[in-house]
Amino acid sequence: MKSFKNLLLAKSIIAAAIAGAGMAVPTVSHAIAAGGPSAGVFCRAGYTGAFDGTRLKCSKVRVVNVPLRCLDSRYPNYLVRAVVGPTGVGRDFCLKNNVQLGTTDPLGNLVLGTPGVIGDYVHATFDPAEVASKVTAEDLAEAAAQGLTATAVDTVSATPVIDLGGAGGNKDKANVTLTHFTFAIEGGIVIGGTTGPVTSATPFVPRPLP
Repeated sequence: MKSFKNLLLAKSIIAAAIAGAGMAVPTVSHAIAAGGPSAGVFCRAGYTGAFDGTRLKCSKVRVVNVPLRCLDSRYPNYLVRAVVGPTGVGRDFCLKNNVQLGTTDPLGNLVLGTPGVIGDYVHATFDPAEVASKVTAEDLAEAAAQGLTATAVDTVSATPVIDLGGAGGNKDKANVTLTHFTFAIEGGIVIGGTTGPVTSATPFVPRPLP
């Protein structure tokens, strides 16, 4: 009996020491909801989260393309050029009327037109209005795919980069890198099959020491 009393006394002393040292079992202030603040926020499927200072941004990068055009009416005829030679020169041309040139023909004495000189050809290029229209369409399509309104998705485009068609004589295009942004989702909310962190709604109740 004396040994049993000594064991209870020792346990009481240990429990008191732990509590006095700030090592008491943690408690919560109230029942924690599944989507409460402690569940945090997360980015939608396909989006990557990154901090900009104290701001969390969810973004997704995609590349779309637009065709090249002959925008100058003085050079109306589009010519697809194949990439040939070690330098890989093969930018598509827009030719002036009555100028004859083949896909792989040397330029000979043909003159490249400049803002101050009317030449025989100019390089095909992208139409800025067509790029803007493409960006807007992709922004709306992304919002629809996420089940959001148009204002809930922001889309930023980089400067288009010319992509040469290659040795096969494919038509050149302009690649446009898009970055979509959308808001993070509260933890515990299910969106498109993606679920954020879920915390039990039952508060933790510490058990007394035996």
